[in-house]
Amino acid sequence: MLESAPIPAAPRAKKTPRYWLSMTVRALILLGIATMYFISLWFSQTEESRRALALTEAASADDYVQLDIRITGIDPVKALLYERIRLSPRGTLAIDRNRPAEDLTLLLNSVAGQQTIHFAKGERIEPVDAAVNLVGDNNKYPLDIYRADLDVLVSKKVARAPLGVPFVGPEPLVDPTEPGGLVVGAGDLEQSVPLPVRERVDASIPQFKFKGTVTHDDVKKLTQTHIAARRANSVIFSSVVIMVTMMGLAVSITAMAIKATRPGAQFDLLPLSLSISLIFGLPALRNTQPGVPGVGVLGDYVSFIWASLLVSLSAIALAWAWIFKTPQRTSDGKTRPDTESAPEIRDRN
Repeated sequence: MLESAPIPAAPRAKKTPRYWLSMTVRALILLGIATMYFISLWFSQTEESRRALALTEAASADDYVQLDIRITGIDPVKALLYERIRLSPRGTLAIDRNRPAEDLTLLLNSVAGQQTIHFAKGERIEPVDAAVNLVGDNNKYPLDIYRADLDVLVSKKVARAPLGVPFVGPEPLVDPTEPGGLVVGAGDLEQSVPLPVRERVDASIPQFKFKGTVTHDDVKKLTQTHIAARRANSVIFSSVVIMVTMMGLAVSITAMAIKATRPGAQFDLLPLSLSISLIFGLPALRNTQPGVPGVGVLGDYVSFIWASLLVSLSAIALAWAWIFKTPQRTSDGKTRPDTESAPEIRDRN
């Protein structure tokens, strides 16, 4: 019985420099994606320490009123910044931390609710919710910047205003310097005197980064808190990545459509199906941007609107290419080639 000779192993293909270049590029792309993924996780985990705001001001006297201000919400669409204020008297102004020893009055520039709140002597002080004007343009998302000012004045009731200390603030009908600012007229301090105020301001809201300062206006007798807000770094990063992805998908589909509709090319339905899918997929991808407003913001003109237009035009071009390039059947049931591919068939014959 004859033994068959062993089949020699096929020689291994020599790996060319082009092969190693291709593998290196792929490895770098995968490494870049993994790096972006872990950077985004790190930003999300440590975001609060970078976007939060904490301001504490020293008291100027032993008897003062402490205001704990907590930013509870921000609504760029309604142009409102929501705050919760807790008032705590100190020194001789307090029976305890929750009850004043004097009749106190809080004036603030709230645009939703009361601007004048009275706290009766000996009664428990409840927190006050306020909303102030938010100045900014949300159409610049994700690079939109906002600012708001909270003006407060705390006074205690007296039998008569002290002589020799005239109020030199603005007249009641004079507009404030900032939109929505508090106007204090002479009548507001006829039977009361301003009190020293110590403020503590806290702000920590997802998707927004805050900065702020506290100032005292001795002329207007106001304590002013200036708040500036913008989108957090993680929001900007996510928005940019999504916009680049949308535009990349649209350009890729457009390139596929150009290749599929060139003369003499065999028609493939894959680009058409992808184009129609992306027409519905791009809005869903756009809405994954954190806190994105309605369609029409700056980011949409950079990516979404143009990406949707490219995909739609590609779908239209592919649909008409299918109409003219798809083979038609003759009366005897045979397939008749289209006019563009007929010369190639004749040449092969």
